[in-house]
Amino acid sequence: MPLRDYIFGKKPNKYLDNQGRPKTIITTGASKGISGLGQSQRNEAMLKKYWNYYESEGTIFASINTTAWNSVMVGYYLISEHKDAKEYIQQKLELMDLDSVLLDNVIYGLIYGDSFIEKVKDSSGKLIQLKSVDPTTMQINTDEYGNVINYQQKISGKLYPPIEATDIIHLRFFPKPDSPYGVSIIAPSKDTIDRKITTDESIANAVKRHGTPKYVVSIGTEEEIPPKEVFTDIKSKLEDISSLNEFIVPGLVKINTIDESGIQSVKEYYDYFQTQLIVGLLCPEEALGQGKGSTEATSRVKEIMYERFIKAIQHKLTTLVRLNIINTILTEINWPENIVYMRFNSVTDADEAVKAKWLGNLLRGYPDIEKPFTVDEVRAIFDYPPMKKDIQQQPTQQPQQLQQPKPIQPQEQDVEEDVETIKEELDVIRTSKP
Repeated sequence: MPLRDYIFGKKPNKYLDNQGRPKTIITTGASKGISGLGQSQRNEAMLKKYWNYYESEGTIFASINTTAWNSVMVGYYLISEHKDAKEYIQQKLELMDLDSVLLDNVIYGLIYGDSFIEKVKDSSGKLIQLKSVDPTTMQINTDEYGNVINYQQKISGKLYPPIEATDIIHLRFFPKPDSPYGVSIIAPSKDTIDRKITTDESIANAVKRHGTPKYVVSIGTEEEIPPKEVFTDIKSKLEDISSLNEFIVPGLVKINTIDESGIQSVKEYYDYFQTQLIVGLLCPEEALGQGKGSTEATSRVKEIMYERFIKAIQHKLTTLVRLNIINTILTEINWPENIVYMRFNSVTDADEAVKAKWLGNLLRGYPDIEKPFTVDEVRAIFDYPPMKKDIQQQPTQQPQQLQQPKPIQPQEQDVEEDVETIKEELDVIRTSKP
């Protein structure tokens, strides 16, 4: 700021917009593209390497797709007290093929750490399409406070014009505190993957070398050594041996085998790196058709924990869709925001059943007194929005009003006793007179 502004009393504006500006900063200056400590790690070459891992390694491919498909393709439904708005939003989301767009971007978000969806609008500014963007081409420009200024694409070294922040939906599941970019689910397992690939190649070469028996052929005796032509002829015939061949040789030829036991400890090597990789990919072995040695109890725990991870992804998606897509459409037709909510179906009912059983047992302990949860609190447990205020359950009993105390009325028996007492006293007075 120029010195004259300070001299004449003009102070810097503390807020850039109605939402205000935070006091904590992310970097010492505005950031273009990749920023923070992860700058040397996130680059186009590394992102393409993540894709190659996903495309060529079966465990990674299966884990990421199992998580993505179970998160999105179980189906979703809308919740709203406004029937017209709900039906309109449902039609718009189906026309935009929301299922496919979310599936692609969950896969990209898990592989690259980030995914980007462009909100395509018509000439009047209305949202008409959702377009998935290649995450390897996108860079995020932020200010020193971490606020997104805009997005830009960089393709083949060419930087394209900025895109408004409101026109891009940015999805990341694992954030970094010093960067606007997310963390790939593959990144923590990168070293394990490299070691596993090296081990797999070594095992494959060992199988080729030691996976079938080798022959040791002895010809002749110490007293009688055949000519060299005999050795050459037998060698050429052994090179053409297949599983259909049989050996018919004279007594002077002896054939023995070696490497009959194959490769030792192959399973231990394979299982070690496989287990490390599955742990890093947050997908249980049972979901991949493995899990040898698991018990019913451990498998059930893994099932519940995996579903909770799936529900966390779904919650992230529903919030993103509501704030960036549903509210945008509602605003275009002059409806208030946040009157339509989106919810995904569950992968299994295990976790929901546990919550329902626990809540039912708890509420049975309060049959005739005030319940420990309100209606909206119960709805929140099952991921439903609050009910409208005008339709919430009203108290069944009105509070009792304080009543004025009634005057005490004398009982009839007490009155009669008083009358008799007065009469007796009068009689005593009369008889005592002279």
